[in-house]
Amino acid sequence: MPIPLLLCALMQVASPATADAPITRRPALPALAAKAPGRPGYGLHITAPQGQFIFTNLTYSLGAPRGGGALYRVTGPAGWGPYRLGIELGIIRHYELPPDQLGFYRGTFLEIKKALDGGAAKAAGLDEDWSILSVDGQNFDWNLNTLVAYFTSRPSIEVQALKAKGWMKGIKQKTFHIQLRKLDPPPDPADGVLVSEQVPALQPYLADPRLWSELVALRSTLPRFTPLPMELSGKHIWAIRGAGNHQTTQGGPTDPITLEFWGEDPATGPKESYPDTLWPEPADGLREGRAMEVEGHWYRIQKAGVDPTSGRLLTLTLQPWQADVPTLLGGGDASRELGAIHAPALQESLEQRANEALVEWKTRTLPGLLASQNLGPAEDLVIRIEKGLLKLDLEVKGIRSRIDATARAEAERKAQAELAARDGKTAPQVQAAPATESERLADLLEQRKAILMAILGSAKQALSNLRR
Repeated sequence: MPIPLLLCALMQVASPATADAPITRRPALPALAAKAPGRPGYGLHITAPQGQFIFTNLTYSLGAPRGGGALYRVTGPAGWGPYRLGIELGIIRHYELPPDQLGFYRGTFLEIKKALDGGAAKAAGLDEDWSILSVDGQNFDWNLNTLVAYFTSRPSIEVQALKAKGWMKGIKQKTFHIQLRKLDPPPDPADGVLVSEQVPALQPYLADPRLWSELVALRSTLPRFTPLPMELSGKHIWAIRGAGNHQTTQGGPTDPITLEFWGEDPATGPKESYPDTLWPEPADGLREGRAMEVEGHWYRIQKAGVDPTSGRLLTLTLQPWQADVPTLLGGGDASRELGAIHAPALQESLEQRANEALVEWKTRTLPGLLASQNLGPAEDLVIRIEKGLLKLDLEVKGIRSRIDATARAEAERKAQAELAARDGKTAPQVQAAPATESERLADLLEQRKAILMAILGSAKQALSNLRR
C-alpha cells in the first residue's frame, strides 16, 4: 500500500524528530487516544526519534500485577511532521547476487511508486526512475513509519538514490539535496491512525515508573476510572474498576475486568505505579455475598454498585469474611462464594481459610452446641455431617479424575505433535482449556473430610449420651 506523503497533513507538534533529539511526552489528545482499541480516550503522547506514539490502555491483572500498557504508533497526519517530499513510497527490495554478476546492485532499496507533480522530490529530479538507498545517510532499518516520521519533520534532506540505466548496463547512484514543502495551514491534530507497534529503542523509556504514575493519573480523570475512596480495617484505600486488556486478536474477548485497590489516591500520580491488591471481577459481576481478598484479608461484599453507562465503580462495602459453617458441615465448598472466577490459587486460598475457620469452630463453638442440644437437633447434625462427607468424597474423586483426564489429554497432544513432526506434517492445533482445579484443592478438601470426621465423632458421642 503506497503512502501518499504530499497529500497528508501535519502532526500535533512541529519539533523535528532528529536522531539525537530527546524523548518527550505530554497528555494525549483525547480524540486521538480514543482511536486505540477499546477507545480509551486517555494516554501519553510520546515524541521520539522513531516518530509519534500513544501509550495507553493501562491494565493490571493477576498475571501482570505491575501493570501493562499498549504502545501505538501514530500514522497519518497526526504522526508526521509539517514537511512533504511529494512521493508515494513503493516496496522495499533486497538483492543478494553473486559477485561475478557485475552491473547488478547488491543490497536493499526502497522503490518510489510515484513522484507527484509539483512536489519537492520531482522538482529536485527524484522521480519514479530512482529508488531510495538512504535519507541523510540512514536507512532506519527499513522501517517505513520511522523513515516517514524522520523526513517529514525537517525542511531539507539528502537522499542517496540509485537508477538502473538498462539491462546489464550497470547502476547509477546519485545524491539529491531536496528542500521539502511545508504544509500551511496544519490539519486537525487528531487526524491520524493508531497502529500497534513494538519499538525496542523505547523500552527503557517506557520502564520509567514516573511515566506509569502519570498514566495512572491521566486515566483517573475519566469517569470510568474515577477512584472510589474506602475505609477498610482502619485504613484509607481507593478502589478502581479496571478494564480488560484490549490487546487481543481481532474479534476475540478481552481479559476479565480487575478491581484495583490502591494505598494512595491514583488521581494524584501515586509514588507506587501499581495497586496494592488486585481482584478479578467474577464473570457474573459483583454481587452481595461474594468473597474477595484484599491486602491478605478475606471479606464478603455487603453492597456493590456499578454505573451502567460508564462502568465506574460507584460503591463497594465490605465486611470481614466468616465461614458459613452449616454449609461446610454439609459438604459445601467455600469457593462458590467467589462467583464465576476460574483461578485455582484463589480457590485454594479460600478453602484453606475455610478449613482453619472450621477447626476454630470445632474447638470453640462445638462443645457448647453439643451440650445444649436435645435429641432431634443432635440427630440432624450427625446426618448433615455424614451426608457432607459423602458429598466431599465424590467431589475429591471428581477433581482428581478431571486432573488425570487433562494430563492424559496433554500427553496425547504431545505424542501426536511428535508423530506429526517425524512425518513432516503439521501438528493439529488444539487449544487446551485453562485449568480450573488443582491437586492442592483436592488435598484441602481431603483435609476438610478429616476435620468433619473429628466433628462427627464428637457429635455421635453426644448423640449416644442423649439416647441413654
